[in-house]
Amino acid sequence: MTEDQVYEACHPLDEQRRIRILAVTGNRAEVETLGPGPARKRDILLNSLHPTATTANGQPRRTGYRLVEPPTERSPK
Repeated sequence: MTEDQVYEACHPLDEQRRIRILAVTGNRAEVETLGPGPARKRDILLNSLHPTATTANGQPRRTGYRLVEPPTERSPK
């Protein structure tokens, strides 16, 4: 986890809520919410941030946040 990474909620009812990491200290990250409405800052535990939307056994995650990959570059036509 590094500053400025963007994560998306794994739970399907969270409507793809996104957060951005502002700072990492110990086992916590200070994050801000992204999207409509005012940005809200809060701390979350690092074990709530996951690299993928699936668990080690391939099941979809229902809790926490998954890393949003940066957009891939498109080759020129």
